[in-house]
Amino acid sequence: MSKDYKTGMLVGLVLVIGAGITLSLHPSLGIRASITGLEKAGAETEQSEPGFPANLTGNGPTTEDANSAREEVKIIEGPKYHAVSNGETLSGISFQYYGTENKWQKILDANKNTIRDVKNLKPGMRLIIPK
Repeated sequence: MSKDYKTGMLVGLVLVIGAGITLSLHPSLGIRASITGLEKAGAETEQSEPGFPANLTGNGPTTEDANSAREEVKIIEGPKYHAVSNGETLSGISFQYYGTENKWQKILDANKNTIRDVKNLKPGMRLIIPK
């Protein structure tokens, strides 16, 4: 074998091992984590509320004012929808929204008028994702 080929193989092997170690130490970087939103969940657990900068000038709202204003805000959420992509399954969509593949029946029950055949989801179908 030529020296360049051996060097290339060695560099490739080192990169693959490095990527494997990185993903094993930081699971939030993996594909499954990005589907389930693990990165966002990890960020929320580290700091549950956004921080407020220290009031250096003495003017403006204090942290207590900001907390009372935050309590007044009410978020009204409507139903979630999912547009089916090519090759998706109900169990895959269930994993994406609920973190488990076992709640596909819940999605099917909410979309009885839309889904005719469970094994034949068509790209572009708009499914309701129940809470």
